[in-house]
Amino acid sequence: MLSAKPFVPFTIVMSDGTHITVKHPENALLMKHWIYVTTDGRETAEHLYLLHVTRLQRQTQEAA
Repeated sequence: MLSAKPFVPFTIVMSDGTHITVKHPENALLMKHWIYVTTDGRETAEHLYLLHVTRLQRQTQEAA
């Protein structure tokens, strides 16, 4: 989903119910066991263990 053209924002849902939205591909870095996501204008970062990701939800794009 990070390399999709055009990019569509998506939400990462974790096993504890936490939802993290990736609004731009440059806001996330996918590693072997982790994904790092910056939020709030890059002021905070989330370090998410991939084993706890339960699903990815694509954001619906509004018609122009």
